[in-house]
Amino acid sequence: MPTRPEMRFVVAIDGPAAAGKGTIAKIVSDRFGFAYLDTGLLYRAVGARTLLGDEPIRAAEQLNPEALNDSNLRSAEVANAASRVASIQEVRAALFHFQRRFAQRAGGSVLDGRDI
Repeated sequence: MPTRPEMRFVVAIDGPAAAGKGTIAKIVSDRFGFAYLDTGLLYRAVGARTLLGDEPIRAAEQLNPEALNDSNLRSAEVANAASRVASIQEVRAALFHFQRRFAQRAGGSVLDGRDI
């Protein structure tokens, strides 16, 4: 008997700042047991690495998902660095690929934020 391919659900939530994207994304993720990704944290994580001396493109290409748990990512200094690295097309491309890999998780995923 042929096997059916595993079904994956990807929910992308985009919109203006302070519109409730994160709240809705977390509720959907919790309700359905989907993995959750705040894509803005990707840029913040790369920005944080650049503050430590890393080159932005390389930091984006080598981004480790564990870096998204850094409590310092919400600081004003990191937010400014995130804005700077977000203007680099190669960084955006690398983080887009990160998001695509994340979305391939079994069961489902919810992505909230930029360039989804």
